[in-house]
Amino acid sequence: MTFRKLARPRRLGLLTGVDRDTYRPGRKRYPYAAGDRIAGDLTVIGHLAAGRNGHLYQVWSSRDWCAFTCKILGPEKREDRKARAALRREAGILRRVNHPNLVHSYGEGDHDGLPYILMEYVEGPSVFDLLESRPGRRLGLADSIRTAIHVGSGLHHLHAHGWLHLDLKPANLLLRGNVPILLDFDAARPIHPGRRSSKPLGTAPYMAPEQVRCEAAGPEADVYGLAAVLYEMLTGRWPYEDVFTGAEPRTGEEYYYPQLGSAAPPPPSRFNEEIGAGLEGIVMRGLAHDPAERFPSLHPMLLALVTELDEPVSLWPTGVLPERRAMPRG
Repeated sequence: MTFRKLARPRRLGLLTGVDRDTYRPGRKRYPYAAGDRIAGDLTVIGHLAAGRNGHLYQVWSSRDWCAFTCKILGPEKREDRKARAALRREAGILRRVNHPNLVHSYGEGDHDGLPYILMEYVEGPSVFDLLESRPGRRLGLADSIRTAIHVGSGLHHLHAHGWLHLDLKPANLLLRGNVPILLDFDAARPIHPGRRSSKPLGTAPYMAPEQVRCEAAGPEADVYGLAAVLYEMLTGRWPYEDVFTGAEPRTGEEYYYPQLGSAAPPPPSRFNEEIGAGLEGIVMRGLAHDPAERFPSLHPMLLALVTELDEPVSLWPTGVLPERRAMPRG
């Protein structure tokens, strides 16, 4: 898919090639209809999304007496070993991590020879939906920073367990009680210094240059992705919006991936004058072409973002003041 001269609206981090007034998303085909059973005790009660390798359903568990999200391999992928491995890998990741900003897993299994994952049902909306509903597709500064801190903390936990996400985008962030939850680990890969991927992984506007080039990627790749999402929340635009839409045409590889060029993206303050020098510096450092010039991990980036909040207690519920307690001796 080419990205030049495409018009809004956006779908999942990409622009569609049709006008907003005439755009209608295509009808997705789901193998299971409402009322169908999966693995015996799961009844399909809604269709949520169709992904690369499978479909997501809202299901009702007669055993646990609650709703879950069920991600199951598509029947057309039954003989696809890579698709099966991807779903098993995602299940393994979710089994090992446990963080308030990562989607929770409640088990896995097989139905009619198709592997599935059972996850918490997060009603949403997504950060993508939230941006689409706001004037100028922007969040306020404080909300943008808090969202980035929550997502970054989940990523930091994921990295500590040896995995990269590699597909940060607003559509992969659902709100659970106004707290963003990171999901969709289809593109996740283990952190192995020097290990290269066989193909680009991720969604074009949010991919670090090393992801596009299929080079070895480390935590700095997710730093780039988080900085790109923060840029969009602050400005309503992608870091290289004008290139993707054709307003600033390029040639060669940069036609598809403008982050491969030598030019840095426009500073976010160009599109939002409320952004101060400190916050802009954090975003631009996160979007540096060279991974060595970015934050080396999420931890220092999070520390820098916290200082940009007007009050430290902004991270806490209204009316609750955090206390510093002395550590007991002995």
